[in-house]
Amino acid sequence: MSQKMQHPVNRRELASLAAEVATRARLGEVPGDALEGLAVYLELLVRWNAVFNLVSPGDWREIFTRLAVDSFYLADFLSRLPLPETPQTWDFGAGAGLPGVPLRLIWTQGEYCMVERREKRAIFLSTVLSILKLERTCIFRGTVENFFAFSRRPSGRAHCIVSRAFLPWRELLDLTRAHLPPDGVLIVFAVKEAPSTLPDHWTLAGTYAYTVANRHRYFWALSPSGG
Repeated sequence: MSQKMQHPVNRRELASLAAEVATRARLGEVPGDALEGLAVYLELLVRWNAVFNLVSPGDWREIFTRLAVDSFYLADFLSRLPLPETPQTWDFGAGAGLPGVPLRLIWTQGEYCMVERREKRAIFLSTVLSILKLERTCIFRGTVENFFAFSRRPSGRAHCIVSRAFLPWRELLDLTRAHLPPDGVLIVFAVKEAPSTLPDHWTLAGTYAYTVANRHRYFWALSPSGG
């Protein structure tokens, strides 16, 4: 992480911003190595973004305050769900690594696999992982269907599936139901509260509400039920 970057992140400013978000997300102090990893990630993202247009914001502060902050709140939400001590988590449509990379810097439980079919984003994530050396974190380059076919888990199922903007949530239910146990959870990113009724064979395992830039955001944890 000592590489000289063309778009340096102000470490002191980032530490202040991260501390403020971590307090709101009830996470406590962010470790120094996580902050440095986050700074390097943001530098890499800004550098690659200038060429490949991976995310809309171009400035590291905007990327952090508009996109990376979700990972802090997601870490708090995941810590409150009844997941195993070492959960298997799959991140579909991982994109440029949001929420996955910042999340794995502050929430390190179990194994985490990011799935991304778009070549440039997958190559970017491979580069990030080779530099940051995130433990028990990988990238699968291909479609979700191919990932299911090549999953190393004997059951072919995860304890937790995360999706930020991969598919509309109702389509995600059909895609993921066979790959979650009854006590597993699908985490949906949303801009409104969870519906009062869900499609058959799904239950609401938990919700989480937070605010970013005066706008409300939500996580829904949905679990497949029997039937």
